[in-house]
Amino acid sequence: MTFTALAVVAVLVGGLVEIIPMYLVKQNVPTIASVKPYTPLEVLGRDIYIREGCVGCHSQMVRPFRSETERYGEYSKAGEFVYDHPFLWGSKRTGPDLHREGGKYPDAWHYTHMDDPRATSPGSIMPRYPWLLTQKMDTESLAARIKALRKVGVPYPAGYENGQAENDLQTQASKVVENLKLGMINTQTNREVLALIAYLQRLGTDIKVAPSPTIPATASVTK
Repeated sequence: MTFTALAVVAVLVGGLVEIIPMYLVKQNVPTIASVKPYTPLEVLGRDIYIREGCVGCHSQMVRPFRSETERYGEYSKAGEFVYDHPFLWGSKRTGPDLHREGGKYPDAWHYTHMDDPRATSPGSIMPRYPWLLTQKMDTESLAARIKALRKVGVPYPAGYENGQAENDLQTQASKVVENLKLGMINTQTNREVLALIAYLQRLGTDIKVAPSPTIPATASVTK
């Protein structure tokens, strides 16, 4: 009994020593300045990605090994996942890793891929997801989703869910529709596939954003 009690105390103390600083010391959380929260459309797309079980076959974690980076691109950084709730790292790759998927293919490619994976990737064993092309997005739950993410630390502005989030969603959805027209695809702005495309096109792109050029205060300008 004494040994059990001491073991429990040791585990509790060790756990508190590891956990408490993560909440009290902000520097313990790795961040990257160019990494921003997901847009409302991307939030819905990420939830659809989870709902459809995509994480069961696709990881989102490029390991720092040559075999990984040559195939998938730059290895993943801890700070890239700071706004991911939950994490979607995954441990199984029936399909390729998707953490550097953003910008790899045009929107029309993803649309066609969801409808029939064999049309874009011959020999693929991925199932079809034709319902995503016809089902409407659930925007009624958007405000609740934004509030929930804010509670776990995603820095959405106060009141953002009261109208502005919906406007931003519609604006981005319209841009995806316009991009699809370049591939001779016409669809409506309220289809679930648009949200999924927006999310996939965001993956791994934040660290590719070039920093804004700055001029030192002591620099002089010459003609």
